[in-house]
Amino acid sequence: MKFKLSNEVKTGIIVVSGIAVLVWGINFLKGKDFFTRETRLYAIYTHVDGLIPSNNVMLNGLKIGTVRYLNIIPDNSGRILVTFHIDRNVSIPKKSTAQIYNTDLLGAKSVRIILSSETIPAADGDTVIADNQSSFAEDISTQVAPIKEKAETLLSSMDSVLVIFQSVFNDTTRENLKKSFASISKTLRSVESISSNLDTLLGAQQTNIGGILKNLRSITDNINKNNDKISAAINNFSAISDTLARANLAGTLASTRKSLEETAKILGKINRGEGSLGLLANNDSLYNNLSNAASSLSALMKDMKENPKRYINFSVVSFGGGKKKTEPKKK
Repeated sequence: MKFKLSNEVKTGIIVVSGIAVLVWGINFLKGKDFFTRETRLYAIYTHVDGLIPSNNVMLNGLKIGTVRYLNIIPDNSGRILVTFHIDRNVSIPKKSTAQIYNTDLLGAKSVRIILSSETIPAADGDTVIADNQSSFAEDISTQVAPIKEKAETLLSSMDSVLVIFQSVFNDTTRENLKKSFASISKTLRSVESISSNLDTLLGAQQTNIGGILKNLRSITDNINKNNDKISAAINNFSAISDTLARANLAGTLASTRKSLEETAKILGKINRGEGSLGLLANNDSLYNNLSNAASSLSALMKDMKENPKRYINFSVVSFGGGKKKTEPKKK
């Protein structure tokens, strides 16, 4: 006897099956899978920053579970108990960290597991360490805050600089700057004129400059040709310097010094009136006597020239004969 289902039973089975599939699908979309064995882990947060059930639990970028429940702990502390369902095939060490982090710029959240160095795996129902990554706004605020402070400092410095510029660059300073720029322009024009004159002068004297360079080349050629003679002259000078170095200059200088000392002694005696030269140099009476004698001699010579007969009278006696008087001869 065949068992035949009625249409009502078939309809009921279809409806129940559809409801079961619908429930399973909804739960699957929420992260619940009735056909997968999972481990429950807990973490206690002071704030969850928009974390919701069905958010992913990641390990090194791989999804290993989902966030299942978020419940406020009834101890008036405001802390939140988060329940994670982790795949049983994944071993999570004890004292690992469950960190809530931003997955995009729009604020979507996920939880990532940071493994600890423990070797004992966490059991079903263990509690891991909770942690929160700073939000995108907090990151921006943290990065922008130093820039803001620097900008404020820079603006303050710019204000100070502007005040200094306004105080320094007054009407008088601006007028002086105008005069300075005008003077610089005039100087540049003068330099340009000088350079133009130099170009003209060099162009005009190009022939002379060529001759000078030719003469210099000739001089250098002569020096090169007479290099042996120049070397010989240098050697001769070196020999003379060696001869002078070997000469007894010290003895010569000592003799010269001794001679100068003797001369100084003689001059000292003369100054003191010692000896004939000393008397002659220091005795006025001797000088006067010599002067009077010279004057007398000069007068005598003058008188002899004028009256020679007074002083010259010669007589000649002839031998063997009488005496003859001879006329005095004029000298």
